[in-house]
Amino acid sequence: MDMGFPRWHVGQMIHLIKIFLIQGVAMKSWAGWLLLPVLAGCQVEKTTTAEAMQNVEPSPEQVDEAARQRAQQAARAFSERLQSALKQKMGAEGPVAAIDFCKTQAPVIAAAVADEHGVAIGRIPVAGKVRNRANAIEGWQAEVLADFQARAASTPVSELVYSSAEQLSEGIALRMMKAIEVQPACLACHGKQLAEPVRDALARNYPEDSATGFEAGDLRGALWVEVPFESVIPN
Repeated sequence: MDMGFPRWHVGQMIHLIKIFLIQGVAMKSWAGWLLLPVLAGCQVEKTTTAEAMQNVEPSPEQVDEAARQRAQQAARAFSERLQSALKQKMGAEGPVAAIDFCKTQAPVIAAAVADEHGVAIGRIPVAGKVRNRANAIEGWQAEVLADFQARAASTPVSELVYSSAEQLSEGIALRMMKAIEVQPACLACHGKQLAEPVRDALARNYPEDSATGFEAGDLRGALWVEVPFESVIPN
């Protein structure tokens, strides 16, 4: 018979009985038993409320902020890992070893960061300064990088940053791009005067290389990140 009490599971009833026994409630009295449905109802209500809170969809602003933070974290992780590894390789074995390392390990680092942060990430060069042909410019990246190049004459390269969460491809929550500035240490492989072993290594690894002739502070290219919705909206 339906007495009007909330429906609850046997497991919940057993759990509540244990609570009564621990707290010294006299379960021999009918009053104690009659309190069980009430308490069970409270438990069900609390569970339902918690589940409802978990199922609340984030606002567009929350999604944008979560995507932006994820993109920044991924970009920082990639840059720090690659720079640290290259610095260590240069210090231990010189620029020739760094060229070989960059060719084989930079894509590995990018893939690891992409997997860890749930994003797509990569690097692109400025026009006419291509080294690795795998870093090809695609779609939206060309327009943003062209804007960076136009602004580089009057804006510090470190301040050239792009971020957008509007009018993107389906499934993409945010796109971000940050300019890559040529550092003094980069000139050993990208500068105007290269040692002969470096020139030989570049010819061996990148026969069509044109990414030389830079000065410190120049715009080398850009690091881009795309964050999919599935990475920032819980299922």
